[in-house]
Amino acid sequence: MFPDATRAHSVPPPDDAARRHTIRRSRLQAGRAVWVSVHLYLGLFVGALLVIFGLTGSLLVFFQEIDEWLNPALLTVDAPADGQNSYRPISEILAAAEQAAAPGSRITQVYGSTKPERVMAVYMEQPSKAWQRIFVDPYRARVTGVRRYGPDEWIPHYLMDAIFALHYQLFVGMTGVTLAAIAAWLLILSLVTGVIVWWPVNGQWRYAFVIRRPFALFRLLFDLHKTVSLYLCLAIGAVLLSGAYMNWAEPVIWVTQILSPATRGPAQSAPPTLVDESHSISPQRAVELAAARYPEGRLSSIAMPDDATGVYQVGRQGVPGLSAFWSERIVSLDQYSGAILDVRAPDTRRSAGETFLDWQWPLHSGQAFGLPGRLLVCASGLACPVIYATGFLMWWRKRRGRARRSLAPAS
Repeated sequence: MFPDATRAHSVPPPDDAARRHTIRRSRLQAGRAVWVSVHLYLGLFVGALLVIFGLTGSLLVFFQEIDEWLNPALLTVDAPADGQNSYRPISEILAAAEQAAAPGSRITQVYGSTKPERVMAVYMEQPSKAWQRIFVDPYRARVTGVRRYGPDEWIPHYLMDAIFALHYQLFVGMTGVTLAAIAAWLLILSLVTGVIVWWPVNGQWRYAFVIRRPFALFRLLFDLHKTVSLYLCLAIGAVLLSGAYMNWAEPVIWVTQILSPATRGPAQSAPPTLVDESHSISPQRAVELAAARYPEGRLSSIAMPDDATGVYQVGRQGVPGLSAFWSERIVSLDQYSGAILDVRAPDTRRSAGETFLDWQWPLHSGQAFGLPGRLLVCASGLACPVIYATGFLMWWRKRRGRARRSLAPAS
């Protein structure tokens, strides 16, 4: 019996919407295959650097604590009960550092102690560009020790400094600084492509955030790679972006200036020929003038003028009423007159661009959110080897499987 021709003609044509949906889904899958390849090769070529950045960064989050634990006699002192109120004058502390420094050295930076039992660190630069960190007991104006660094020293002799050098410049000097920045941008791209690849185009969202059972090896590797990356992607992305900015700031500043221009540039002192004073004020005087206007908080840093138009920058941390996340105020003073030229703090930012740039270091170190922020950054760094290892093992298993199939005899 032949089929009824009229019935064949009565079958409705395929639904146009369904056909368009099928075509769209095919295109999405083809595009996804491209992103999978991009993600794969970015991971293979720069993923190892993610492991280096992550592990060293996790240690550097607690740089001071680890360094003090390893070198207590150098970096800690017995503190009186009233803390900074018992500090010797800054002039005495700097004089003690100058006596321990190499001849011809000049002070470039002073870092105050963030805890009562910590020493102050005075940075001294020699004409040869070699430099020293001189540690001074601020209560007694007594030097506890000196660390010395060569002008072109790629690998410092001190453990935590060596870890920082690996993290910042990969042990290859300024070339490594640029390479690390480029690697950070490529890793950000890898992170973005990973989100694209993860996105459940089939709409099965309930499987997108979990490790599924049964725990077959490949499935476990895939789900570990997916979930660890997904839950920490914002933290890892923020750390990578801030690291790229600190190693190579120009591209980030250029984009920021387009989107939200900063309303002020760096403060500068008037040249000495245009003012009454012929000599710079002392660091002690700069600290006193800044404290007279802004006495809150504890002294955290003093940056010295680096040329005739440079300024003093006096920082104080723990300033009440500023921000629960970041409570530092930095006051810039004219090196000749002592006039306050600029104040940088969370309550003085004048544009979104300034806020974004000022937050990069606090975000990178985790200090912006106190101990929880530091722990989050540390955990993100420790997750990097897991992300790289699971991705690499998935690629290796697929590659080995293809090789075996190609060698199998044809049936």
